[in-house]
Amino acid sequence: MKNEIISERQGIILVTLFIIGSTFLIGSGGAAKQDAWIAVIIAISCSIILLLMFSRILSLYPGKDLFDILQIVMGKFAGKIISLLMIWFAFHVGALVLRNISEFTNILIFANTPVVVPMLFLTMLLIWCLKAGIEVLGRWSEFFIWIVMIISIFLTVFLISDMDINKLKPILNNGLAPLLNGTLSSFSFPFGETVVFTMVFSNVSKIKNYNKTFIVGLLIGGGIIFLATLRNIIVLGSEAISRIYFPTTMIVSLIHLGPMLQRLEILVVIAFLICVFVKVSICTFAVCNGISKVFGFNDYKFTATPVALLMLSFSFILYKSTMEMSFWAFNVYPYYSLVFEVIIPLGVFILAEIKSRSSSTTSITK
Repeated sequence: MKNEIISERQGIILVTLFIIGSTFLIGSGGAAKQDAWIAVIIAISCSIILLLMFSRILSLYPGKDLFDILQIVMGKFAGKIISLLMIWFAFHVGALVLRNISEFTNILIFANTPVVVPMLFLTMLLIWCLKAGIEVLGRWSEFFIWIVMIISIFLTVFLISDMDINKLKPILNNGLAPLLNGTLSSFSFPFGETVVFTMVFSNVSKIKNYNKTFIVGLLIGGGIIFLATLRNIIVLGSEAISRIYFPTTMIVSLIHLGPMLQRLEILVVIAFLICVFVKVSICTFAVCNGISKVFGFNDYKFTATPVALLMLSFSFILYKSTMEMSFWAFNVYPYYSLVFEVIIPLGVFILAEIKSRSSSTTSITK
């Protein structure tokens, strides 16, 4: 990603929209039932530590991304092996998001249309975005973040009359185990997935403070997810949410503002598509950038078309049904993703700190 520049503000917005992603529609921390809002708060708190670690890794090697840093601290061979694993994770996350989009469009929007049709149009837009560069995505997101924010606030305000605070009770009725499961689920999806940004934040020279970019983005995106989770619980109740794949769409159907303003699900569709487009774009940027770094290509853009089409094809064979997708997301993915979101970055962080301090000691000695 040579000579591509995004501002600190754009970096924050990209992190925010990435975190909101498909979580805006699917929800977070569902295993904790009526305590899901507590699980989200705990997950955000833990994620602050994780994102500070990501920031530190990038700050130790200015102008380098995770793929460069892996080869510096682990050597070329081991660094490239781990890079391939991280490329796989970014590819897998992107495919998962595309599958979320296809399930949503197939069930709720274009039920009688072959799902491949709208997905091909989305993929063509994705390819154009990749070839235009991350700076175009950054400028684009500056405008659309306001649409997402306004829709989120609008939905919450007009659902106040349907809210029942008693649906949050009894707190911790099921003990700590469901709360911990919900926290782990929320931590891994979506907060831990921000590790993908360590693969794309390299030559984005206007970002001077990675701490601010990551943490502010986390707090804004996490705040919106917390608001959506709390709203869904006190409107629908945890039992109803557990039986619905896309609870946000269901609660929007409850809004009736006279005969002229009904069926406002389109607002959810708009916000959802904006967020997931940013998320899948960042994931695909990471994959293309990683391929160019591992195989020594000068530019990542020529890989955009094959990577995007492969990601789309893979998304169709990931699961046999929406039920299988939901089971994977909430029961398997949290444990699978920890390797890529926590264990590998932690190893890189430790090695980078050791190498940095060793270099400083050597310089002082000389």
